[in-house]
Parts: sequence; C-alpha cells; structure tokens
Amino acid sequence: MNRAVISGMWKNFISSIGLLAIAMMAALYSSSAGRSGRVAPAAVSAFLALGIAIWVGVKFVPRMASSVDWEWLPFLSHYRVTREGWMYFGAVAVVVFAAINTANNLLYMVLSALLAVLALSGFLSAVNFRFIRAVVRIPTHCYAGEPFPISIQIHNEKRAFPTFSISLGSAEDSPFRFSKFYLPLIRPLDRMIQTGQAMLPKRGRYRLSSVKVSSRYPFGFFSKGRNYEAEAECICYPEILPAEQLNLSGVDLQGSNERFERGFGQDLYMIRDYVPSDSARHVHWKASAKTSMLKTREYAAEASRRIVIAFDRFGHPGDIEQFERLVSEAASVAYYLIRDGVEVRFVTDEWEGGDIESILEYLALTQVSSSAQPPQPENAALSLSLRGSGPREASRSR
Repeated sequence: MNRAVISGMWKNFISSIGLLAIAMMAALYSSSAGRSGRVAPAAVSAFLALGIAIWVGVKFVPRMASSVDWEWLPFLSHYRVTREGWMYFGAVAVVVFAAINTANNLLYMVLSALLAVLALSGFLSAVNFRFIRAVVRIPTHCYAGEPFPISIQIHNEKRAFPTFSISLGSAEDSPFRFSKFYLPLIRPLDRMIQTGQAMLPKRGRYRLSSVKVSSRYPFGFFSKGRNYEAEAECICYPEILPAEQLNLSGVDLQGSNERFERGFGQDLYMIRDYVPSDSARHVHWKASAKTSMLKTREYAAEASRRIVIAFDRFGHPGDIEQFERLVSEAASVAYYLIRDGVEVRFVTDEWEGGDIESILEYLALTQVSSSAQPPQPENAALSLSLRGSGPREASRSR
C-alpha cells in the first residue's frame, strides 16, 4: 500500500472522527435543551447531529472500507449452500418449530446440538483455509487456442493441522481457463503439486493474479471458496493457421532460381582457366582435353533464401476481427518460413526483426492503428495489409 493511499485513509479517518465529535456534542446539547423545555434548539440540534452522522456514513465510511484488506478475516469467503445444507436447514427449521410449540426441553437440546454443528462446521472450514499459499508455474509464452501445461503448488503452512478436501480452479475474473484439481489431503508444513493444461483464447500479455480454492469440508453443508494470490505471467502468441490455408505459391521458398553470377548452385555458369586454388573436383576434363590446358567449372549462384515480410498495422476500430486474422496470417507465414530454413526479415512502420521469437512476441502485443503509416521496405516479397481488399502478396523481387 503506497503512501498516497495511507495518507487518504488517515485523512478520511480524522475527518469522520471530527464530524462525529461535532454530532455527539450537538446530540448532548439537544438532550440538555429538551430537558430544560427549549423545544426549537433541541430539535435543531437533533437534526444537525442526525444529518452529520448520515453524512459520515454515506461519504466517509465507504471510502475507509474500500481501503481495508479484508482477506485477513478467516470467515470472509464466498459461500454456497449445497443440497445437503438445504436439507439440514430444513431439519433445523422443523426442530425449531416443534421446540417452540411443545416447549420440550429435549427438543431444545437437539436444537442446540444442531446449531453447534453449524458453528463447528464454520470453525473447521475457516481453519482448513488458513495459512494456505499457492504457487503457479506456466510457460513464458503460449499460442492462442492451444493448450499449454500449468503447474499449481499448494503449500500448507499450518504447523499442526492438515488441509482436507480442496479443489483448485481458475478465478471467475481470470482469462486463464483450466480444469479443476482435487487435493484430498495436504499434511502440515507439506505441499502438493498438480499439473494440467490451460488455454488462452486470444493473443496478448496475460497475468495470472489468483487461483480459486474451494472446499465442502467438513460436513458438506456449504461450498466455500476463496481466491489466493498467485503471480505468473504469459505472452500468448497469435494462432498459427494450418499451412494449407496460406497462399505462398508466389514466393520462392526453395532457392531454385539462379542468378547470373558466381555461386554454389547446380547449373553451369562458365568455364575458365584452372588456377592452383581451385578444387580438382571442378576440373572440366573434356574442355581441358580439347584445349590442352586445365579448365575449371564455375556454377551459378542460387537465389538467396531471404524473405522480406511487410506488415501494415493500419485499421479502424470496426476492423478488429479482420486485423486479428491478418495477425494470425503474418505469424503463420513467418513461423513456417523460418521453420523451413528461410531467413525472414519482418518489417512494420515501427519495428523490424528477424528471429521467430521476437516476431511472434511483437505480433502478440501489437494493436490496430488508424494512423499507422504503410511500411515501405525494399524488395518486400510479401505484404500484409487491410488498406485494400485484404491481404495481398507483393511481387517477388529478384
């Protein structure tokens, strides 16, 4: 809690105490005036005291309550009455009705035992949830719509009491979704680890701040749940589309085109005189026999396996769905090309990179912008933009 919040709390507290002191003095004066027969001053003072009290209750009490950390209260949790609980309450209601109507001491004793069981249930449930700490481990990155592993450790920091029958799940306001884990018993000063799979629906940076722990212990009358802090962060990469949904037919991925210059290709470029630094494997024996001089072969260079991808962030707020599809296409193209050994240069109006991790991380966090300028890299082999009719493939540069 920072200093500004603490200062605000003290300010609200002192203001409310001062106003309540004024209200108390007004109330005392109203009482004294009433006893002495001064009706008008007594009424005015009473209304003033009541108005100040209402003002403090409406204005200052909610502010102070909002700054209080209520999680330390063991009984402050989310409760849901189970079917067994409703049956138990029905039995208690019947016993209450019978005890009042018959005045039977035995029924009052039974009612006391039933209410004691309810109190014991709340106490044991509170002890069961005390001193529990959750540690969550997730990968630093994942892909949208694809499951990834998640590991949850529950530490029971109680020295004498075990923790019974708890279920672990995602908090209601958490974007992470994973199946529930059930732990039947955690011994004192022990921990248990559960692993499973989680999923994120969309790209972006996500922070897992809490996990929900619920239990029906001890008697199953209530399902009690509390959120426990857990610090974990993950960058969700865009969805990788299937390769058959991408149109890469116009891009030379295999380096099969030759340039008219020396290189290490397969086609003959020229025959020249042999020099001592040349390899004997490249000697052209037929030409050497005809000219009575050693001749060597040179080969044409293959087209470089370099691809420049231009990605345009331009779009309007109504183009979010199309932009998300464009981001997935860009991520998929870069992923498949780099996987096949192609050197990729990814260019936008604000960023440039070449390795797959940095490209996917940029695409996971980039946002559509109506003021983005079109990227203008040299020799772009592929251009992805929403400015025209949709994504388009640029002519491949030689």
